[in-house]
Amino acid sequence: MEKHILSKSTFLRGLQCAKSLYLYKNFIQLRDPVSAEQQSIFNRGNNVGVLAQQLFPNGTDATPAKRSDNISAVERTQQLIANGAEVIYEAAFQHEQVLAILDILVKKNGLWYAYEVKSSTKISPVYLLDASLQYWVITNSGLALEDISLVIINNQYVKKGEISIPELFSIRSVKKEALANQEMIAEKIAASKQVALSAQMPDVKIAEQCFSPYACDFMGNCWKNVPKDSVFEITGVSKPEQFLLYNAGHRLITEIPEENALDKFANIHIRAVKNKSVITDQPALKKFLEKAEYPLFFMDFETFMPAIPLYNDTKPYQHIPFQYSIHYKKSKEAPLEHFEFLAEQGMDPRKAFLLSILEHTKTEGAILVYDALMERNVLNGLKKDFPEYKNEIDARLERFLDLIIPFQERSYYHPAMKNSVSIKNVLPALVPDLSYNNLKIASGSMAMIAYEKLQKETDMFKLLEVREQLLEYCKMDTLAMVKLFEVLEKAAG
Repeated sequence: MEKHILSKSTFLRGLQCAKSLYLYKNFIQLRDPVSAEQQSIFNRGNNVGVLAQQLFPNGTDATPAKRSDNISAVERTQQLIANGAEVIYEAAFQHEQVLAILDILVKKNGLWYAYEVKSSTKISPVYLLDASLQYWVITNSGLALEDISLVIINNQYVKKGEISIPELFSIRSVKKEALANQEMIAEKIAASKQVALSAQMPDVKIAEQCFSPYACDFMGNCWKNVPKDSVFEITGVSKPEQFLLYNAGHRLITEIPEENALDKFANIHIRAVKNKSVITDQPALKKFLEKAEYPLFFMDFETFMPAIPLYNDTKPYQHIPFQYSIHYKKSKEAPLEHFEFLAEQGMDPRKAFLLSILEHTKTEGAILVYDALMERNVLNGLKKDFPEYKNEIDARLERFLDLIIPFQERSYYHPAMKNSVSIKNVLPALVPDLSYNNLKIASGSMAMIAYEKLQKETDMFKLLEVREQLLEYCKMDTLAMVKLFEVLEKAAG
């Protein structure tokens, strides 16, 4: 058997961009490093795939001793089929040097059924192409399929005691879509093989395919000549609009003409960059600050979203709060006080989180949050989980004041914000001496990953180290809010 040229992943890569496929096959060393967030997504997919095997128990795994030995995997799959196996995990097939590895293959009443598992709650167009490619390889390699289905997570499932595998997953036949795609799949396979085997790299310019359906992992190579302060740094402007400007010759923000089709916020950014100036609206700032009377609480939550519910009465991907930080100022001149909470790993953190935050916010004062939607949703969720605390939670929600508002409304705008009002952009623009760069955990997604990993951590030193990093990160979020508020106070005069 010849070594495969295309796999399912490289086929899908080629559909997105021929240059990306060529680079992957010939210059993989130019690939961008896999981020911790992306690796976490891969790990989640693997874990969900293993759990879904319980839908069809007592199967045989066709994975070879050396995972990269795909020829052995194909041969082992054929041997298992010949020997009468009825459930095969990681079944491998190859046809015309195209490899497909299927999550679960099941024989029922003499007929074969294919199941591909996804850790998502919805079926995307990419998943349908994925299944279509697998159907093409499997059926053309000689195994007739009665059906092919996608297995996804049921986001309406509520955990009650032990996980109910049949309720956790939803199974949907996609054979109709796969059959409709077969001619297109054959054409794309032929084209992708030519790219993979070509001696010359395709001439593909940077464009929207760099981001759709996924951000390409060769952007570091393909985008290296895009200049600093380019139009792509205007956050919030759609990719089609950015490329229209770029391809029209307006590559730098300073080159964008005054008459353009961009919205008012993008044009505020353009004006600020061209003038190298901060834009302020003092009356609007004063109006906002009038609502922020001392004493003040500056509050931030951290949550994680396990794909497989860990606690009773929770759903897949539900935001579970596990940490908060509060900085408190009794008056403008008063010293800054700090309160924090980080749940113990291995336990349902919700009630302990709620009781602690109610205790730390029981005195009067506005509660400032930055982009309050998540905090509001978390507290409203806790209100449903613990209805006996409804009145106290409602009282806290009534005191909320969103610190993002003056930045959203451009009452205060610094060109270094790059048209973004994310605190990760606003802080370095307004308070450059305060930075997330030196933190081991430097984003909410990293905190989410770190805490979820702690649930199975047994190394006490590692556990304490990560907990300290989580506390440091969340504390930085609320300290950042304090410093941003001080900038607004000064700007209001």
